[in-house]
Amino acid sequence: MEDIDELPSLAMELSTSNAPKCTICGRDASCHNYGVLSCNACKMFFRRVVIEQLTYHCKKWNMCLENSGQPILQCKACRFEKCLQLGMTLGQLEKIQLPDLIHPDFKSDSLIKNVMFLNSTKRFKLCNFYTSEDPTLEDMVQRTKRSRMKRKTGKQVISVEEWSFQAIYIAVEMFLSLDFMNSIENDDKIVLLRNFSSKSMQLDSAMRSLNAKVDRVITPDGNEVYSDLLLAMFSIDFLNSIRSSLVVRVEELKVTEQEHALLNFLLFCNPAIHPLSERTRRLLATRQKSYSSALLQYCLLTYQQSGPSRFADLLSLSHVINKTSEDANSLTTLCQMYMPQVKLKKLLIDICINV
Repeated sequence: MEDIDELPSLAMELSTSNAPKCTICGRDASCHNYGVLSCNACKMFFRRVVIEQLTYHCKKWNMCLENSGQPILQCKACRFEKCLQLGMTLGQLEKIQLPDLIHPDFKSDSLIKNVMFLNSTKRFKLCNFYTSEDPTLEDMVQRTKRSRMKRKTGKQVISVEEWSFQAIYIAVEMFLSLDFMNSIENDDKIVLLRNFSSKSMQLDSAMRSLNAKVDRVITPDGNEVYSDLLLAMFSIDFLNSIRSSLVVRVEELKVTEQEHALLNFLLFCNPAIHPLSERTRRLLATRQKSYSSALLQYCLLTYQQSGPSRFADLLSLSHVINKTSEDANSLTTLCQMYMPQVKLKKLLIDICINV
């Protein structure tokens, strides 16, 4: 009888031991949440971090994932990073409400949630991830597996040119992840990415400086972008124009994260660049109109009567972005000519070197 009485508890134990485990924390998983086998607790944690735009910092030099004995639940930064590594993404953003981020009458809420999530993920990756590979732009467009980045270690020292490569690598990955990019031929993808990846990096850098309350571009780890050698080789006015012009204009306008995200994708979807197929032009024109309409509506709801002028001011940033990117690429080209000992990654050469 004792053996029979123990059967229910034994069955319960076997059921628990055979239950699928959460790939994030190791507890019993409920199902696939946001594309990843996970428990309800990790699902709700990921959802809250994304929706509330929360930011966490690891106190152990981002080594929690490297230490198998370290419970992942004790570090929110590394827990969220593991969610991203495994591919968690909020698919049905239109069902989620973003409190205090947008006006209740805003009709493009799912669009702005999507672009803000992509932007925040890009920012998180730049600060916490690293890749040692050296792909060309064509390599990145043609491959099926996207991210090949690994967690940074506290001991890594990253040069300015390496920061530029990492930023452009992440930007290319992000743009390639857009759903409509699957409908575009690889040749057109290369044209689009070559045209805007460097510009996106310049805009992101200016926003980072705005948030850091500095008047010039600095690296993500807070260092100056120009060495003493560069300052001695080139005109200080030329160098200051590259690192400060866009930052100053972004500061003057007090560009918000919502505006930054929408503007980034609006300018990427440029049907006027050459050479693009007619089919791609039509697709980009439709997408650009969606981002443009969302940005205009955001401006009208946020700034009321001054909404139209605010919208025009934001669009005018494209001229400063283009000029800054053009000058930065010219500087990169000159540095390769006069400082050949500085080796650049192939992706950086493909996008930033003037031919």
